[in-house]
Amino acid sequence: MSSMERNSSEKKRRALRIAISILVAVTLWLYVDYQKHPNVTRTFRDVPVEFSDEDTTLADKGYMLLSCENTTIDIRLKGSRSVISDLDRSSLRVVADTSSITETGTKTLSYQVYYPDSVSRNNVSVEWASAYTITVQVGELARKEVPIRCELEGEVAKGYTAGDAVLDPAVLELRGQRDDLASVSYAKIHLSVQNAEKTVIQALEFELYDYNDILVQNENIRAAVKLIQVTVPVRTVKEVPLRVEFREAPGSTLSQIEYTISPRTVELTGEKSVLEGIDSILLDTVYLQDITSSKSLHYTIPVPDGCTLPEGVEIATVTIVARDMAETTRTVTQIELENVPSGFSAALVTTSLEVTLHGTQNEIDAITGDDVRLTVDLSSVTEAGNYTLPANVFIGNYENVGAKGKYQVIVNVTKQN
Repeated sequence: MSSMERNSSEKKRRALRIAISILVAVTLWLYVDYQKHPNVTRTFRDVPVEFSDEDTTLADKGYMLLSCENTTIDIRLKGSRSVISDLDRSSLRVVADTSSITETGTKTLSYQVYYPDSVSRNNVSVEWASAYTITVQVGELARKEVPIRCELEGEVAKGYTAGDAVLDPAVLELRGQRDDLASVSYAKIHLSVQNAEKTVIQALEFELYDYNDILVQNENIRAAVKLIQVTVPVRTVKEVPLRVEFREAPGSTLSQIEYTISPRTVELTGEKSVLEGIDSILLDTVYLQDITSSKSLHYTIPVPDGCTLPEGVEIATVTIVARDMAETTRTVTQIELENVPSGFSAALVTTSLEVTLHGTQNEIDAITGDDVRLTVDLSSVTEAGNYTLPANVFIGNYENVGAKGKYQVIVNVTKQN
């Protein structure tokens, strides 16, 4: 190894020894400082003073705070270095207790210092404060309710309309000295609806105005709430058709009727998101077997939730013109018993039944009771006795005739010996 390389290596070792020495010295200094001086102090300036129960318990007694000599205080706290170093002014709360106030005048209140949840009160103490009590002026509290005016700014999107604003609360309760409240006429909020395509909901700050529409700025007037929630519905219009669903049956088909709906369409007003899911409005389901002649049916138009119809549009009329539809009743004596359980015998108590038939005029005129038969299923019977059972209707050789209604027969079931 050359002499130059040896010198370079020696310099590096010397620098490393110096760095280690400095680190050990700092560590020892911190250890000694912590052991000899485990607690430190720190001054926090201009910590805001809060008042507990001012808007609740004190207001319920009919009093209010008019002024305060100390809106902020300076405090010097003592505690371990790790705790004190983690505190700042925003994490401290100085809260004065108003529960002792029982009359008007000048009052002296005690206060409590609150620390973050992570800090135990046992680990911190107040070594000094710029004030140890809070002096306040207390006066009688008066209340006044004023209306709230909402001014809309801007225009909603093209094709949309803004409805009336809904405010929560609807009126504003003010608290203060009677003379201060006397000049207040109303509160005002401003809401932008510029290019809105859906309902606008916002919580807004308000301003107070006097009877000459001049802004009132008085710190002694306080409101029961800080924000007013305003809801302005923004709606559009969609034209949707009215419709009727028809249920067909043999001899009762759509080819045998013509129908009209008046009005055919209606204009719905509502939220865009609601209207997008509405393609039509169903008035009714009509069973064509119930139609034997032309008739007009009147319906109250069902309005989907969240929508409105134009004023005066409430009723829709469905006019049905029937062609070649007829109805008759025939006496049926062909009643067949099926699936009689093994070990049992069955006999009809009901030997004939009147069945209503619906179909085209020609086939209705030609059909007789002999063309119709009933079948009764006894598979559900498990013991002897009389049973009232449903009967299925079958019509032979007539494609355009169907039975209306439901039918039952009485069957006597006996056990075989």
